[in-house]
Amino acid sequence: MKRFSLILICAVLLSCQLLGQANAGFFGFGSEDRGKSGLDFSRGYDLNTVGTFSGRVTESPRLAENGQYLIEMESGSETVNLSVGPENFWGKKGIPVKVDDEITAKGSRAQGQDGKTYLLTQKLVNRSNGKQVEIRSDRGEPAWSGRSAGAAQMRGGIGFQGGGFMRGGGMMGGGGMMRR
Repeated sequence: MKRFSLILICAVLLSCQLLGQANAGFFGFGSEDRGKSGLDFSRGYDLNTVGTFSGRVTESPRLAENGQYLIEMESGSETVNLSVGPENFWGKKGIPVKVDDEITAKGSRAQGQDGKTYLLTQKLVNRSNGKQVEIRSDRGEPAWSGRSAGAAQMRGGIGFQGGGFMRGGGMMGGGGMMRR
């Protein structure tokens, strides 16, 4: 009986430990890939929450949690934090944005655990200087992932014709499996 009790206690403690780790990201404790917002800025894009915000920049782009750049804007009576990509992307592809610029941003809206509203930005237009940048594809794939920026630019360019790489059955196009 003593042995069974010891095994039961160990099983309960192990379960509690595993449950604590599973909920760590949800509660904001111990999660390495999320900051105080609790959001995953790289993979958290939700097509069901896409919308557009227009307003005035209240805080210039700043390096925030997990190496992401955020721009704070006022849209109506709401403050929205625009996630515009990691430092290595925004530093190279970002556009000039300063306090009091009028901007429009399209993206996936999310409520952070910190109570703030975030927009995982797909496209940002600075109406004050005419500059714009595409940060994600229409499906929400980040330009810095390598799957969206180059692929989106190449579609309709050299190499891609009608959705396939080659015409006339090259590679697997045109039903081309090898037959014996």
